Amino acid sequence: MHTLSNLLSSIKNAQKAQKRVLYFSPFKKISERKKRFVCSACKITPRVFVSRLCWDFCRILYNEGYIHGFSQEADGSLRIVLKYHFSGIGVIKKMETISKPGFRIYSSKNRLSKKREGLGITILSTSRGNLICDREAQKTNFGGGEILCQVF
Repeated sequence: MHTLSNLLSSIKNAQKAQKRVLYFSPFKKISERKKRFVCSACKITPRVFVSRLCWDFCRILYNEGYIHGFSQEADGSLRIVLKYHFSGIGVIKKMETISKPGFRIYSSKNRLSKKREGLGITILSTSRGNLICDREAQKTNFGGGEILCQVF
């Protein structure tokens, strides 16, 4: 499964369970009894690579105000602190994976659509290997990037 898809589904599941903190460990072997993928909110180490893609994705979510923060722990795991409204509802309403490993979707600068009247963000992959949001792409006149996901 795609690394970003694992990260997105873990964040979604943790918000549904109203967890405050998620921990993502580097890839570790899981015993035969624990083969299925479960996020750390369920107290089992997830099978997620902590890569630059994960760090850039968390940086964008932090800069846009969707999470409180993220940091690296002493053992190399990624710690993500989720953000909630005062009523207890998660700030992230919906996360969608757009481009998948078997079906890549690219977009020019002019074709970046404003979903939900500009309230959400679209995350793009650049040719340099960085991730940027749609607002940064329009400011820097970047086009032709792969659309990875949308966050509302």
